[in-house]
Amino acid sequence: SELGRVPHRPPPRWPLRQDRSACSPALLPRSPSPLASAKAWRAKMLVLGLYCGGVMLMDEAIGVVKWEVKAHCGTTDRRSRVAIAGKFVASVGLGDQHWTLWNAASGAVHRVGAKHDGTAGCICTLPFRSVHEGCPVVAHTAGLRSLAFSPCGQRLATGGLDGAVIVWDAESGEAETRVEHAKISAWSLSFSADGTRLASGNADGSITVWGEGGVLFRTINASAHNVLVSSVHFSPTHNTRLVSGGAGSEIHVWDVESGEKIRSIAGRAFARFSPDGRTIATASVARPSDVNLVDAESGALLLSMTGHQAHVFTASFSVDGSKLASGSRDGTCRVWDSSTGALLRTIEVGSTIFSVFWGRDWVMDTQRAMAFAMGHH
Repeated sequence: SELGRVPHRPPPRWPLRQDRSACSPALLPRSPSPLASAKAWRAKMLVLGLYCGGVMLMDEAIGVVKWEVKAHCGTTDRRSRVAIAGKFVASVGLGDQHWTLWNAASGAVHRVGAKHDGTAGCICTLPFRSVHEGCPVVAHTAGLRSLAFSPCGQRLATGGLDGAVIVWDAESGEAETRVEHAKISAWSLSFSADGTRLASGNADGSITVWGEGGVLFRTINASAHNVLVSSVHFSPTHNTRLVSGGAGSEIHVWDVESGEKIRSIAGRAFARFSPDGRTIATASVARPSDVNLVDAESGALLLSMTGHQAHVFTASFSVDGSKLASGSRDGTCRVWDSSTGALLRTIEVGSTIFSVFWGRDWVMDTQRAMAFAMGHH
């Protein structure tokens, strides 16, 4: 792993505090907006990343779209991926080399990530072909495949087709750490519950885990994934437990401390832990339009939710775990009761949904991260 450093700045450090927590009280928003409160976000807001390049935020409780933006519609490959934390929505597009941060309340652009386009200090020549050796700007040089917020929302990680993963300060937009792993593109990213580790699911079927300062912690040569790893997710309650999924017929649960595979479970496309870490959501192998909930410990099938008319690409639990939202090629987002499997709402979007996330409860996430930092697992 090669650590790229930001020119004319002290060596990047991640996390930035000695307590090893990326989500300490000093890193919390000083004046959180009402949208960042647990009351406003819990089991309510959904953000969708669409094939057409759009980003949409809606109030799931009443089925009303709050705002929609044509975030990445000006490129040939427009597929959007999204993440949300507190008062911000982040998005990337496969045809763009930068990320965008949106105000969750209004949909207005809050910040655009650095890019090599000959502006804002960049000395690269347009039209862009390659990065000038002396360019002081730290940015991606190819389209972005993945992104993830740290548990407290203060850091944003992005992965691109250039093989780089960059960790940014979400508020200032400054790059903190850049790592490269043999030009292998990162298709999925996830921070550990305490924010001290970052995992990437890669195009060659491997999983890479970094620690503080972008130092390589472990590479899992996931031979069981004979295709790219399109989904990785750390357990919210177990700092060393990771689940991965791809286009094959199995998802895998890993102990990242030892690098050992704990178990394989029938599933495909995506794999997401529930907030309590006891359940995993994934797409059915036999019927890719169905969403399965499986027991994280035994791998036993708990529920199968049927209703989508085409492949399901993504799913996300609400912050309290009571609901699951799924996005499909059929152009709908469906909301399910995660305890009974009952369909609660169908939201017609009209475009393939590549990513879906519920609004994050930054208070709950930060308390959980601080508990991990203090050793209360």
